[in-house]
Amino acid sequence: MPYLNSAVFYKRLASDAAHLEVCVPREMALAVERGDLDAGPLPVAEWFRMGESLTPIGGYCVATRQMSVSILLFSKLMPEEMEGARIGVTEQTATTVQLLRVLFREHWAVEPEALVTRDEPHDAILLIGDEALRNRSGIDGYPFVHDLGEVWHEFTGLPFVYAHWLARADTDPDALAAFERSLGEGLDRGLADVEAITSEGWESADMQPEEAISYLDQFIYRMGERERESLALFRSYYERMPEWRPAVPSATSDRN
Repeated sequence: MPYLNSAVFYKRLASDAAHLEVCVPREMALAVERGDLDAGPLPVAEWFRMGESLTPIGGYCVATRQMSVSILLFSKLMPEEMEGARIGVTEQTATTVQLLRVLFREHWAVEPEALVTRDEPHDAILLIGDEALRNRSGIDGYPFVHDLGEVWHEFTGLPFVYAHWLARADTDPDALAAFERSLGEGLDRGLADVEAITSEGWESADMQPEEAISYLDQFIYRMGERERESLALFRSYYERMPEWRPAVPSATSDRN
């Protein structure tokens, strides 16, 4: 995962713990499904879909307490006014577009006309990760900005879990146990060393060091009771909806 919000997992991971590949969320899930990757912080919506072909790696996750800062819907209208609107969706997303669908259905009680690619005419646009951070001050022509993590928290009072570390179920158990230990140790070192990791800021997110530190403070990396409650609630809403997934991403995704 190339985003700043996952850097604490990788920046202090032992060099012999794993061979790392750069993948945005949706691409990562597809690579695991094909067998090109063994494990990663997979979008939870893809976990719901892939089911028993995956096994959790401890309780490691990417979640936010309240604001996400990097899961942003930019729009010409307030959400409650988006009945029949067209929503442009980044091809990198897997979970966040499903969160958006849940919020439209369960919270705002409106039904957009369609979720479309960014190349098609649209009334709002969903961005995630470092691309959302680069645009956090706003996008011309879209006067409203909605942080979906914050909206979920306002709606439910709960954090939101975007990704869970998962491995293919056919992964060697001994290798998986060793990787789980390395991942936990690397995360502990990363969290203890956030100032050094962000000492030069984060160029792809257009963030200065102090901004990057403040941003990472919003995140939770080990699931507790409230994160599990939120995940179960989100899954219950997700499973009420008609099945829909974005088109398979192209090979040239934004890999900032």
